Amino acid sequence: MKKIFLILVSSFLTFSNAYAASGTGEATEYRVTLKKVELCNDAACTTTVLVGERDMLADIAAADAGATVGNFASTAGIPGGTYTHIRITISRSIQATGSVVISGSSSCFTDGGNDNVVNNLLPTAATAASSTPMYLSDEDGYKVGTGDTSASNINIVYSTPKYAASMSVSGDNAIMIYKLTEPFTRLVKTPLIKISFNTENALGCEDTSADVMWIEEPFVSISIQ
Repeated sequence: MKKIFLILVSSFLTFSNAYAASGTGEATEYRVTLKKVELCNDAACTTTVLVGERDMLADIAAADAGATVGNFASTAGIPGGTYTHIRITISRSIQATGSVVISGSSSCFTDGGNDNVVNNLLPTAATAASSTPMYLSDEDGYKVGTGDTSASNINIVYSTPKYAASMSVSGDNAIMIYKLTEPFTRLVKTPLIKISFNTENALGCEDTSADVMWIEEPFVSISIQ
C-alpha cells in the first residue's frame, strides 16, 4: 500500500510593526499536530477530497520528518481527476525551540514557559533556547515588552501568508490551503505527495523594551507525483 510522503506544515502568519528591533530566526524544533489533509481543484477548495484525518504529531524541523509522517494515510483511494491545491488542518498549538538574532549580540530565545496563549505572545528573558509550548495567537495587535493586547505594536495577521494561498484560524485549529507546484491529474499510478520545507525563519521576535516571541511561517512547497 502506497502511503503519503507528507512533510507538513506550515504557514501561519505575517507580522508588521513600527519598531526596528524585530526579526525572524530558526526553529530547531517545530512540532505540530496534523489533523486532516484534503485535495481540491480551486484556490477556495470549494469541493474537497479527503486524503486522511487523524491526530498525528510531527516535528517538521527534524531530519527524519519524512519518515515520521510518511504513514499518515494511504493515497490509493484518491479518485481520478485534476487537483491544483491541498488543504491542511493542524492544531494551533505548536511545540517550538529556537532563537532569533536581532542585531549584534541581541538575541531572543524560547524559554519553556506557558505564556504564549490565544491572546498573548511569548515574553521571554531566557539566555538559551528550550522547548516551549507556543500557540498561533488570535489575529490582533500586541504590545512590545509584554506581548499582551493592551497596545498594537506587533500586529499578527493571517490574511496574507507568504507561502500558503490562504490561511484561517478558528477554535483549536489552523487551516492552510497551498497551491501545488503544478496541477496533478490522477490516472492509474498511486499518487505520492511531496512537501519541502524550511524552518530557518519560523520564529519571530521584537525586543524594543523586552523580548517577545511568536510563531512565524515556515517555507512550504508541495507537489504530487
